[in-house]
Amino acid sequence: MQVAFQSDPDTFDPQVCYDATCWDNMQMMFDRLYDYKAATTQIQPEAAASMPVVSGEGKVYTIAIRQGMTFDNGKPVTAADFVYTFSRICDPATKSPVVGFWNAVAGCQDFAKNPVGSVSGIKATGKYTLQITLTQSDAAFTYVLAMPHASVIPAGSGAQQAQHPLGSGPFELVSYNSGQSIVLKANPHYWNKGLPYVDGVNEKLGVTSEVQLLELEKGQIDLMGDPLPNSDYLSVINNKSLASQINHRQSLDTYFLTLNTKVKPFDNPKVREAVSYAIDRNFLLKLVNGQGSPATGFIPPGVTGYTNENLVNPLNVAKAKQLLAQAGYPHGFTTTLYSWNTQPWTNLDPAIQQQLAAIGITVKVQPLQQSTFFTLAGTPGKAPMTLTFWVADYPDASDFFQALTSCAAAIPGGQNYSFYCNKQADADVNAGLADPANAAADYVKADKELLADNPVIPLYFGTTTSVSGASVGGFFANPIWDWEMDYYWLKQSTSGSSNSGGLGG
Repeated sequence: MQVAFQSDPDTFDPQVCYDATCWDNMQMMFDRLYDYKAATTQIQPEAAASMPVVSGEGKVYTIAIRQGMTFDNGKPVTAADFVYTFSRICDPATKSPVVGFWNAVAGCQDFAKNPVGSVSGIKATGKYTLQITLTQSDAAFTYVLAMPHASVIPAGSGAQQAQHPLGSGPFELVSYNSGQSIVLKANPHYWNKGLPYVDGVNEKLGVTSEVQLLELEKGQIDLMGDPLPNSDYLSVINNKSLASQINHRQSLDTYFLTLNTKVKPFDNPKVREAVSYAIDRNFLLKLVNGQGSPATGFIPPGVTGYTNENLVNPLNVAKAKQLLAQAGYPHGFTTTLYSWNTQPWTNLDPAIQQQLAAIGITVKVQPLQQSTFFTLAGTPGKAPMTLTFWVADYPDASDFFQALTSCAAAIPGGQNYSFYCNKQADADVNAGLADPANAAADYVKADKELLADNPVIPLYFGTTTSVSGASVGGFFANPIWDWEMDYYWLKQSTSGSSNSGGLGG
């Protein structure tokens, strides 16, 4: 299988990985206890032999490990490997970006202060039995166990993973040449016999999305590693010869503005409310070729906590001006908006600038490279406004709230770019996690609490369009992973010979 990416992976270490190239490679080279079924958000066992047995008032997870699995070096996968893997996430030396998801595990925060041995709440109670104890019930924890960062690695192998990944997944690494290529081969000892269907994956690096599309249309690659370019979207969907290769799906994402509640004048709730009334969501969608729907709240469709109820303020320029005057800014003010320097941000930036100018707010737009943006936006007092988005790590609203708007995330280096704290909204989210039967209603309460204060302004819920090569069989897009490479195959060529997607082809 031939694929291409614009960027190198930042790392191959699954406990650290958080970029798109790395994400796809995690799916191919590693196993998690649980994963998603085909094109759904339904959890099913992977490295686990069955779904977890939950006891102790929802705090104790007992998990049977699938027997017969091995790592690429031939070592059997055991419960001890999971104890090591998960403890790494809690170790500050690992610098895992998802440690916040694991703070509910008993002993994780104590281990961070003295990372010796393993986390007290993560134990191997038998060679193939894992027990995880939480400090409080967390209905989303099984989803956390399905995140890429929960990919199992051999005990003691953490230091090598960044450059020399060693997993138990359907593929294993052959070579990596920075800026040029990643070559994977099928794991001949993979536990799920019959998978993968291709004998290897060749990944070209440093290829722009525009060139990826051209190469896919010419049959030079089979899959694009980056999203379809916004500028090419209409030509692709109107190309009848590509009709059978196009896949549309609802993304589990929200595009939104953040208003820094610790920076004037956004510390004033009326100013934030004024901004919320200045946004024309339908116009913004035109700039992304209608790939989405106007946001009605912070939580997108397909995620527990989404509601059909409209929780956002409608476009009302007169009311926005009135609110600004009441806040003490009758003539508006000047501020700065930061975003990424790529599409769709560069399409949306000038439109938002114009919409806010209509109510008297002068916006200086500063598009930045991704890494620079993340650093600046997470620094207190630096970014008055940001234009950003969030794609669900898992289909539960707690993921959005805990990462983006919680009091715990309002820290330097966090992703709560509003530096906002609402203890009632946090309490609603915690109530939902403790009681799965009422989680959706509790999350809607949290959304209402949040949007009544306007630290974030939801813009639209995205949809994703992907194009697979004409030779790809069995293609589907998973809402979390996007690719599920082990389930795709390459069709017979017109000459009757099979394109196996081998290491040289």
